Amino acid sequence: MRLVVLCTVVLACAASRIPDTLRGYEILVEGRDEQSAELARAMRDYGFRVRRNVRGGSGPTAALIYFTFRDPAPGEPTWLHVRLADARSGVIVKAGTILLDSLTATPRARAAAAVQALVAP
Repeated sequence: MRLVVLCTVVLACAASRIPDTLRGYEILVEGRDEQSAELARAMRDYGFRVRRNVRGGSGPTAALIYFTFRDPAPGEPTWLHVRLADARSGVIVKAGTILLDSLTATPRARAAAAVQALVAP
């Protein structure tokens, strides 16, 4: 009985960290590259339900889209843009941007920063 109560509390706490706009969404991360794998792991660690394949007839799903951008001028910073788009309508439900610098040098660090950017108010 205590285990059931503990599991319920843990799941409730994890769900409460997820912004209202994303609550109930499963996150679709289809890429098989290292950055996609780290983004999927970071999303799971944060409390999101993540899946790797499109599945018809499922509940609300947001597809993770990410890309980098750098102004062509020399010395301009590079940015990682992340978007969560509703898989049915295509509407962007959440977006974030992070600066790619020494603090985000690894795929894991970029993924953690990207998730924080997505869940920021």
